[in-house]
Amino acid sequence: MTEMRFFDVSSLVNYIHLSKSSIYKMVSKNTIPHVKIGTRTLFDREQIDNWVLTGVRSEERLPNLPKL
Repeated sequence: MTEMRFFDVSSLVNYIHLSKSSIYKMVSKNTIPHVKIGTRTLFDREQIDNWVLTGVRSEERLPNLPKL
């Protein structure tokens, strides 16, 4: 079975063990790497892994995901 490259909010909750409300707050404050596609919010596994491992807290240091 291959690993998923992108997570939706529900999948990310299980992956990093944060609540949906915490994730939505971080998305609205742009403090977690994400991309919006229509009404969906997606998270790249590699970007999330790096974000968690480096302990990024500052919006200025977040990597930019490509606009789709």
